[in-house]
Amino acid sequence: MAKESCPDAMVAPNNAGVTPQDLLQWMKFEKTAPREKSSQATDAEKEWQEKLFGECQDEFFETFGQYDADDLFAEDTDEEDFQDWADRIRQEYVTKQHAEAQRLASSGFHGKRKKEADEEDRANRELHERLQREHEEYLARAARKEEETRQGKKQRYEERCADTFNTDTAAAATTKLSYRDIPWPAAKGSVEEMVEVMLHGADRKDMPVFRKLLRRQQTVWHPDRFAQRCGTRLEEGDKQRILETVTALSQELNRLAQSLR
Repeated sequence: MAKESCPDAMVAPNNAGVTPQDLLQWMKFEKTAPREKSSQATDAEKEWQEKLFGECQDEFFETFGQYDADDLFAEDTDEEDFQDWADRIRQEYVTKQHAEAQRLASSGFHGKRKKEADEEDRANRELHERLQREHEEYLARAARKEEETRQGKKQRYEERCADTFNTDTAAAATTKLSYRDIPWPAAKGSVEEMVEVMLHGADRKDMPVFRKLLRRQQTVWHPDRFAQRCGTRLEEGDKQRILETVTALSQELNRLAQSLR
């Protein structure tokens, strides 16, 4: 049977160089050979041959596997019948429908979240735009307020200059002047801040007009001209301080005029 099913296996040698074909020949030879030896020697030889044959057979089965004719006709128990096929198709359909329903539900949820996010972004943009407009309006009001304040300071300065330096009446000519009575453009400010009040509103790009305004202020605050107008009217306690401030203010005006040349 083994020779017909697997002829190559009959001539495959084992580790000792013995093939199954050799074993069969030895067995045939043993049957046909004359019994020249004693029964004891024959039994020992037969035992050795059987042992050798068993070892070769074990090695053969280990290498090529044991032949089993029943394996050729084993019934395929895993074959899918019509009912199993129908159940499998139905289960696959149900699974697919469930997955599609989950996808649609998830898509609707994300769509709702996206809509809410878009509405939130729109509300934030509107809030930002409103705050931006309010901030710009605040800055505009602050700028107008600052302009009104500066313009008011300049107007009061000019009015006080007219009242203080006007000596047409006897009362004005004899009224004593303290430091607070002098029409400083910025009573508590520096000379630079005083000059800013004097020249507020003047367009420095229109150089002829700006120089004309600057020369008029230089004349008003020239130390000699100021002493001529008000020297006798200054209170002795404030006289030195007044003249020092007038000199510093005149020097700042001269410095500015020099920078324009």
